[in-house]
Amino acid sequence: MKPEFTRTDQERQASPHAQEIEYALILQRMINAVKDDPRQMRLTIYEFARARLKIDTARTEESERKRLSTALETAIQGVEEFSVRREDQERLPPPNPQARITPIAPPTVPVARASPLVATYRTVTPAPDDILVPNRVYSRLDTASDWDARPRHPMSTLARFCIGILLFGMVGSLVYSRQWLPLLRDNLTQLMTSKPVVAAAPDVASPGFSIANLKPAIATPNEPPFPVPSDYGVYALSNDDLSELYALPERVPDKRIAVSTPISEPSRTTLPEGKARFIVFRRDLVGNAPDRIEIRVVARVARALSFDAKGRPNISPISDAWNIRSASYEFRVRPIAGNPEMLLVQSEKPGFALPAGRYVLVLKDQGYDFTVAGKVTEPTQCIERTDAANGTFYSECLKP
Repeated sequence: MKPEFTRTDQERQASPHAQEIEYALILQRMINAVKDDPRQMRLTIYEFARARLKIDTARTEESERKRLSTALETAIQGVEEFSVRREDQERLPPPNPQARITPIAPPTVPVARASPLVATYRTVTPAPDDILVPNRVYSRLDTASDWDARPRHPMSTLARFCIGILLFGMVGSLVYSRQWLPLLRDNLTQLMTSKPVVAAAPDVASPGFSIANLKPAIATPNEPPFPVPSDYGVYALSNDDLSELYALPERVPDKRIAVSTPISEPSRTTLPEGKARFIVFRRDLVGNAPDRIEIRVVARVARALSFDAKGRPNISPISDAWNIRSASYEFRVRPIAGNPEMLLVQSEKPGFALPAGRYVLVLKDQGYDFTVAGKVTEPTQCIERTDAANGTFYSECLKP
């Protein structure tokens, strides 16, 4: 028994690539038609705009869809009238002045005056076949059946594809430009806010004046009102004096950990007062600077409580042990004009001063140690250690 095949299956078996070739020919004809006929391109764009509007307003209210459709049709009519007028003007360009031929004046011949002509008028009634009915302009007010029944141009699909590619490129360019807008805005702001330094006018009457010695004055931005470091590092700025902060060998633990491992070395940097600002001069922070930086408390272990073999407590004072605590102060980070690799770290509260004690400036899990001179009065600066059989425990001192 022979298998039965439909006519379509037989055609596919006979020519498996016939459909692809047919599509390719249709696409090529469509491209040539749009390329050679601007009117076809305009009609295709109109159709794409109508279809795009229909998709975008599918979930809006009926009154809003009608309003947008009427606005689109009015815009299409205006663009089409303008394009037609421009094509009519470009179709008959003025002749080239060089190609004009100067006519030779004919000899003067006396001409007898003729009697003036009298214009006559008569009414002309056009025949019904002579009246041209304009093509219907489909608007978005038509019903769904009229929309589906109206003739569609074969170039609508290809035009949507081409215009979609153009829109995608425009959106990509806009996204790329927005990435550089903040940097450009900051640079322009610095240039506008900075005041140029104008060189003093030379004394022309002086004996040593020479035209060759004149040099153009270079406008430089104002320098910050405080000293800036010349070497990379982290510095404390107190009373207009720079003091370098040194990094601790231990990593700063997460804030969820109340107390860090003990620190046995004292601070190498001591500030005279707590009204201090900090300058971070590091190359890796360009374009990756944090918004805020924490100043963590480093509490001193005042005493240790231990128990002997009989369970009797033994309290002993300690003078060379500190622990980083979770208590902290939050400082704001600001850029320094003219120094893209420098950041100014200071408190948001005017006149804020750190209490006397020891601290670390935390920058990417790295602690930079310093001490504020003075008598320690804050309870957070003092802790007590308890060495028990089941572990070591810390508690805040009742009196620092």
